[in-house]
Amino acid sequence: MNPSAETWRELLGELTALPAERQRVAEALGVNAYTVTRWVEDKADPRATSLKNLPDVFPSPYREQLAALIQADFFPHMTPGSLPSAGHPQADEVPVEHLARTLAAYASIGGRFRAWSIRNLILQWAIGQLDSDQMGVQLTVVQCVPPRPEQSVRTLCERMSVGTALWDSGVRSRLSFLGAESLCGWTVGRGEPGVVQDTEQNRGSFPVRPDPDEKSAATWPFQREGKLAGCLLVSSHQVNYFTPLRLSWIEIYANALALSFRDEEFYDLRQIALHEIPELAQQQEYTSLTRLRDRVTSLRRERMYQLSEAEAETLVLQEMEAELLDRASSMK
Repeated sequence: MNPSAETWRELLGELTALPAERQRVAEALGVNAYTVTRWVEDKADPRATSLKNLPDVFPSPYREQLAALIQADFFPHMTPGSLPSAGHPQADEVPVEHLARTLAAYASIGGRFRAWSIRNLILQWAIGQLDSDQMGVQLTVVQCVPPRPEQSVRTLCERMSVGTALWDSGVRSRLSFLGAESLCGWTVGRGEPGVVQDTEQNRGSFPVRPDPDEKSAATWPFQREGKLAGCLLVSSHQVNYFTPLRLSWIEIYANALALSFRDEEFYDLRQIALHEIPELAQQQEYTSLTRLRDRVTSLRRERMYQLSEAEAETLVLQEMEAELLDRASSMK
């Protein structure tokens, strides 16, 4: 035991100084040795599961010391010695019944209502868990706008959201476009999660949209077989809201929401080349964002209802996207 270690990273570095031991720890946690090195060097934080399991891969008394140091860093509000264990259910873990309902919807509902039903279930469950105290959180499903043939994915669009406190409550449909200038664009353009813990103090590592109520934000990509369909955007009215535990929940929500997308709505990373587009306030000046359903109905009528609603919606989104990109080009 090394009582002089002041942080869990310092102690972990000493315990895994030998390459063979670092490899053993990595294999026990299901990560690679370089990931453990990044933890030691304070270049990354473990996911919640790894954080809970980390002390258990070492013998006592290192286990107790490491658990205490981890708790002091990540869970200072908890009673000493009560670091959550991955092997025991916690009140903050994702309820199995919600996953069961989501899978049941996926298995039993078809057609145009499947995506809405799955997203509605997941967003309601997620907002209840992430903001049970109604402090101010918003979750938004952001999707790649389907490209025209021979084109890349050029923009994203917000499709559904749910919020508490400062944002609109209840699950609702929405439509606004996002591009490379957004945190969502950063995530989808790279296929990586993004986190901004303080939007006012952000130094440019990630783009931040001008929402005065958004004090911190996180994004997680929707993925299937290495392809991307968009991302989940979580906005909070609190600074430093995104703890490792909350990020682990967000990863689960994003993976569950990925079930709501069809295979053809996922794109290889090399098919994605996002453009910058105007801010929402400017979008609303010259596009009929609130008239999506009317435009879809009108287009189907013009085509003698030979287009399905999904096909007509794709064409309308592509028309709106072209309007926005043309406007963005004219503003440069």
